[in-house]
Amino acid sequence: MVGSSASSTPSTRGPRYYLAMATAKAASVALKALHRNAGQFPGALAEAIDPDFMAHIDKPEHVVFVSGTNGKTTTNNLLNDLLVDNGFELVDNRAGGNIANGIESTFIKNAGITGRQKLSTAVMELDELSSRLVFPHVTPDIMLVTNLYRDSFSRNANPDFIFSVMSEKIPASTKLVLNADDLISCRMAPQCKERVYFALGPMPEDEKEAQGIACDLTACPECGGRLEYDYCHMRHLGRAHCTSCGFTNPEPQYVVTRIDREAHTFTVEERPRGGAEERLSALGAGTDGEGQPRSYTYHFGTYSLTNIYNLLAALVVARELGVSPEAIAASFERGINVTAARYSEREVGEYRLIALASKGENSTATSVALDTIRREQGDKILMLMLADAHKAENPVQTEYIGWYYQSDFEYLTDPTFKQIVVQGATSEDLLLRLRLAGVDMDKLVMVATPTEAADAVDLTLTHDVYWAYDIFNGGDVESSRNRLIERIEAGELAPREVKNLAKVDAEAEPEDAAGAEDEGAAAADATGADVASAEDATGADTASADAPQMNASQPVIEVLYPEYGNQAGDNGNVMYLRACLPNATFVETSHGSVPYFAEHTPDLIIMCNMTERQQEAVIEQLRPYRDRLAQLIDEGVYMLFTGNAAEVLGKGIRDAKTGAVEGLDLLDITTERTMRRRYLTVNVGAFAPEPGSDPMEVVGFKIQFTQVFAGGIDGAFMENSVGWGLNEKVSSEGVRKNNLLATWMIGPVLPLNPDFTRWLLKNATGHEVPLAFEQEARAAYNKRVQELKTPGMHLAH
Repeated sequence: MVGSSASSTPSTRGPRYYLAMATAKAASVALKALHRNAGQFPGALAEAIDPDFMAHIDKPEHVVFVSGTNGKTTTNNLLNDLLVDNGFELVDNRAGGNIANGIESTFIKNAGITGRQKLSTAVMELDELSSRLVFPHVTPDIMLVTNLYRDSFSRNANPDFIFSVMSEKIPASTKLVLNADDLISCRMAPQCKERVYFALGPMPEDEKEAQGIACDLTACPECGGRLEYDYCHMRHLGRAHCTSCGFTNPEPQYVVTRIDREAHTFTVEERPRGGAEERLSALGAGTDGEGQPRSYTYHFGTYSLTNIYNLLAALVVARELGVSPEAIAASFERGINVTAARYSEREVGEYRLIALASKGENSTATSVALDTIRREQGDKILMLMLADAHKAENPVQTEYIGWYYQSDFEYLTDPTFKQIVVQGATSEDLLLRLRLAGVDMDKLVMVATPTEAADAVDLTLTHDVYWAYDIFNGGDVESSRNRLIERIEAGELAPREVKNLAKVDAEAEPEDAAGAEDEGAAAADATGADVASAEDATGADTASADAPQMNASQPVIEVLYPEYGNQAGDNGNVMYLRACLPNATFVETSHGSVPYFAEHTPDLIIMCNMTERQQEAVIEQLRPYRDRLAQLIDEGVYMLFTGNAAEVLGKGIRDAKTGAVEGLDLLDITTERTMRRRYLTVNVGAFAPEPGSDPMEVVGFKIQFTQVFAGGIDGAFMENSVGWGLNEKVSSEGVRKNNLLATWMIGPVLPLNPDFTRWLLKNATGHEVPLAFEQEARAAYNKRVQELKTPGMHLAH
């Protein structure tokens, strides 16, 4: 074993510690006797007795942590199997419990009654947010970070936030094993000087730009400049460089140079690192004696780029722990490989029934799963069970659905999908998103239960049936799969009669809404509308005279910084606008461009939720145009700012850690930012279109690090009946100044609120605008209003 030991035990143990240890050990024994998983409870119990238990308990001499957004569970389990197969005796937490209490429970499991650790080496999965609680007391020898993507927004906010939480807390003596293809996580913890990088080299199927409807890496993470990709493997993973500052990927020491899908092998080249050839030689790698890198070939099971990344990450850590390439290759040949915990396939006669899980509320994992299914050969039927069934069981909590707008459901327009069955608590929201993606209504079935999902399947269409599901819905998947097996074995191929909730009351749909559906379908593709960047629309740095002007039949919508304003699914606002306004011109103003509004007057300006670092960049981008924005506000131009976008318009943002940022001073608000605390609520409020008019109910979610305080000059966007407003002590939500509308609600607001959207578009364009997919939007809205009014309702996280 190489590396330094974990942090030593303080000498301040007292009676609380020994009581905590004894109680936790007893709880572990009792849970084991009851055949229950002791993933977190013993640690939580010990900490309740001794709040400093993590500091007091002994740690194994050597610790390896595996973390990252996607792949950490798979990679951790694979690494454990690989090391055990090569003679290591390990402490692991693979049964669950990757948060701080779970780490404590793992140490308790490996300890004697005094806390002395039995085994000297631990390889454990570590939750990204929990790292700030663990690292002060545990110094790992090696820290593997698989990648950083956007995850559940209600819990993990954005990759910038997760990066900052992890980066500053990792001990300087820890060796980092990082993904060189990820320009987000590869920059982590500059205080750690011992760094090892892995990567995939250029592949035949690579693309020239990042993938996904909402990319996590839309600009240089160092200067905010434009990124240009040399090649991109998947999502934002690949090799790129900044056209402004030159920032690019670090050079990897372990590189996959070839993947042979027919032979089920991949080749890894081990390159010498500067000044460390002796170290590589000690590991049995390095050069061939003439300065040339050595290459080794390994076996893989099921192919996907995700699996290759997981295998590569695990073998790199094993190499850094001294396991030889030959030993690793032998283990992979013996069947040590990516487990099928999130993939299962059953064959029943001529039918293949395949279940593919993804992480709940994780748009990247879901998009990769859908793309994997899309790329499978032949026609297919897909069952979508993406809503968290456990959260749905709680009558006073609701699941955040904004992540649907960041998932690539556009993949499902592929003609090989012959039927798509939707089931789950948030089916109405998902159905609207699928329509916006352009999925054919004739292929869609929405049902209430997993059993009905199986009954709805038309087995005459294809022999391949897939489930894409949230990891907590495994029981529902198995019940529906077993029901489908019963039908297959009985020779019942035609679907049973079920209530298709996607088509209930379709005949009662208003004519204008039906017309909007036709228009919306044509505009579902982002390229369906007339789209121009601000630079294109203006010719160069200034607006040209023949740029599109306000027109009743062709309104101009300016989207400010769309590469930033896509957090928490707020990109769904613009997605819905495009579907409702297929004849509009959408002008996108990106970082470094002169805004269209600088010399022209759009019908509507919209800017949406972004990261905190992006907020500060946007303030500086807009500062030269502050007076022009003030003029447009006074002239009554319609503007919509959602999420934290409006904070850039205030007097300033005060952050206790980073200091104050001066805002544009266009709104009479001051923002207090606290990155160590998240504020979550659900909102139902009354929005009055005009003074004295009947209000309409508007709904949404709030997930933020800020509290906002109004000076009293500007009016409120709405008055809440459910949830707090600008801050936890007031019910007034948002700000309204003339026709500038600012709400901190996300969701996204426009698809969630058809009445408000209809009013906004009528006033911004000067004429009635049919809503796209109004039937689906209104069904989701009606359910949401009723749900959020339940006493005690809160947002699950």
